[in-house]
Amino acid sequence: MMSKLRIPDNNHLDECVKLIYISGPHLYSYSFIETEPKIYEFFKLFCKNPGNIYSKENVIVEEENDTIRGLLLAYPAGDMKKLANKIIKYTTGIIRISGLLNFLKMLFRLRLNKYLPGTEDDEFFISNLAVFEEHRGKGIAKKLLTKAEEMAVEKGLSKLSLYVETDNSHAKRVYEKFGFEEVKRVVLPEKYNKHNLFGFYKMVKIIGEN
Repeated sequence: MMSKLRIPDNNHLDECVKLIYISGPHLYSYSFIETEPKIYEFFKLFCKNPGNIYSKENVIVEEENDTIRGLLLAYPAGDMKKLANKIIKYTTGIIRISGLLNFLKMLFRLRLNKYLPGTEDDEFFISNLAVFEEHRGKGIAKKLLTKAEEMAVEKGLSKLSLYVETDNSHAKRVYEKFGFEEVKRVVLPEKYNKHNLFGFYKMVKIIGEN
């Protein structure tokens, strides 16, 4: 059976949230003060509800024989702030999962965001890209990146953009092979290093050119 790309349904949210976490475990563990499996509860809350950064409407999965093998989460960079602000709608659910004290710590840890490289409105931003370990080396990431490029062109955007942690040299090489170039590097203050967070590259690919 041929593999296919599609928006996930609620039956596959478990696989989706695992892939989202896989794409940035240190960053997410720091931000949500949880690790597997409890952290999946946050992503499931966001993924099944519309209009926020992690909504399933922003997700494309690669599937073969009803098995989810990889995931892309992407949206126009110009929508990022609006989508991020919608997370606040789920404050009650976040507190139910984490408790009030950890929720307050999460708000404090949002200060990390000020160090992230900025985006521009002509970019289609790839927030997450991940493939389950047992399915790597099969061209799935390339297939998902190609889909992202098609979606960006359809939306009239001229660039793909993403962030890569500076210690993830493998992912950086994958993106470079696909045509991305490093445009900015951010080194985080040392206080973040104990959380295995060291910095980020912003990478961009110009698209839609003949």
